[in-house]
This record gives sequence, structure tokens and C-alpha cells, in this order.
Amino acid sequence: MSIKRILVGLDGSPLAEQVLGPVRALAEALGAELTLLHVAHLPESFRATDDVTLDGIVAHERRDAQSYLHRVARELESAGLAVRTAVAVGDAAAEIVHGANRARSDLLALATHGRSGLQRWLHGSVADAVLHGTITPLLLVRPRVTAPTIGTVPRVIVPLDGSPLAEETLPMAREVARGLRAPLELLRVVEPLGLAFATDAYGGVLVDYPRLLKTLEDGAAAYLAEVAARERREGVTVDVTATTGAVAATIARHQAARPGSLVVIGSHGRTGWRAAALGSVARRVVALAEGPVMVLRPKAATADTDQTP
Repeated sequence: MSIKRILVGLDGSPLAEQVLGPVRALAEALGAELTLLHVAHLPESFRATDDVTLDGIVAHERRDAQSYLHRVARELESAGLAVRTAVAVGDAAAEIVHGANRARSDLLALATHGRSGLQRWLHGSVADAVLHGTITPLLLVRPRVTAPTIGTVPRVIVPLDGSPLAEETLPMAREVARGLRAPLELLRVVEPLGLAFATDAYGGVLVDYPRLLKTLEDGAAAYLAEVAARERREGVTVDVTATTGAVAATIARHQAARPGSLVVIGSHGRTGWRAAALGSVARRVVALAEGPVMVLRPKAATADTDQTP
């Protein structure tokens, strides 16, 4: 798996532009070409106007969008990056997904929240719709007061839950780690609150909780050691961390303690004692994370339309 073409969705707002820091770092490290896409989203009230008026509004939006994108492109080109621009009109999420398919993009990049003006995107809903609608890997950044970046000595954090689906993120994570010359960190979180216990007639717990938790922690560490050995044979520097806690919150805290790190997580998989969907974990990580999160939909899950990311 390689990243040579990145499509970046921008709505003209400073919040949306916070995705450019991580995108620039990845493009420089991987030699990727960027396409900056703006979708002119027209409110329903505008669509009810006559054709002449609507055509004028669309033309105005296109001119403004092109001018804006060319300005952003020049800044990126000055850093030596190859940049293209594109403008579309319609539903933002649908046009971003279509644009990625048309350009055969290897990665989509978006900010998760923010809005700028009546005719701009509400990024929370757009990012969520894109996450549901695309099979292209998706880099998501939650805008903050201080824009998130991928640091000069970053770490690529890969949460694993023990499932083959979750492990399908490893080839992409390995490619990114190599490009960034960064270590790969495999993270396994055991969630004690997910444990279910049998009880006797008086409500007494029949399971030795500390012993069971220790068994799960030892199993997580052994599993990570096995995966790490395979990755090291691929020539990647690998660290492992097995810990306990609420899965999504623990992943987000783990990244926050390592500024400049990138999380690469699958949108489907199984985790926890009750086998909760990793897809829901991925969405919560995106909502909580202070840094960039790359979400991948494993191949085995792309045809499963009954599951949600």
C-alpha cells in the first residue's frame, strides 16, 4: 500500500485548513501529489431561484473558490509540493467521495469540524458522511486552538484488538512509518469494564477478577510481541504498549502524550470481552484525539453494507 495521491477537502475556513499541516508532512515524506478540492454547497433556498440567478451564484462561487485554492496551492508549491486544484458544486460529502474516486486518490484528508459562512460546510456532518461513504483511507483532524501537526520525530500508533481485520491497517501504517522515518507503535488496550461475570445465587462473583485481568493483559502483551516480530522482519522499528482502560479514551490519551504522532486505525474489527465493533471505537477516537487520525476500512469489511464505520 502506498500514498501517492492525496485529496484534501477545504471549505475556505481557517478551521478546515488545519488539516494542511499533517497533509504537508505526509506529502513531503511520501512524495505524494496533492489535489485541493472545494465543493460549492448551495443552500436549498438558493436552489429554488430561477436558472439565470442560480447560474450567476454558481459562477461567483466557482471564481471565489478557484482564487482561494490557488492561494493555498501557491503556499504548498513553495515548499516543493506538486499541487492541483478542483472545484465542484453539490453535496459536499458526495462530491468529496466522487472526487477521490475520479482522481484514484490513495488518501482523503479533512478537518472534522468547523463552518465558515452560510454556504460553507458543517464539517462534523461532512466528515461523518465521507467516513460512511468512502473506501479510501481517510485522514481526519479535529481543529484546535493550536493546529495539529505530525512532528519531526513522530510515532505512528496502530491500535490493535487481536483481530485480522484490525491488522489490515499494518501495511499502510508501515508505509507511512517508513516514509516519515518514524517508529511504529502497536497499542493494545484491554477494557476491564467490558468483562462479564457469572454470579452465584447470592450475587457473589464467581470469577477472580484480578487474575482474569492479569491473564488478559498477559495475552495482549504476548499478541503484540508476535505482531511486532513480524513487522520487524519488514525492516520497521517497532515498539509495543499493552495497557488497560476505556479503549477510545486511552488511545486518544496515548497520542496526546506523544505530540506529533499519527494514529492509524481500522474502521471495522472486534475488540473487548463482548466483541464491540472497532468501527465505533474509531469514530470515538476521531472525536477525542488531539492529533491526526487515519481511518482505514479493511478490505474484508468494504462489502459489508450492514455495518457502520
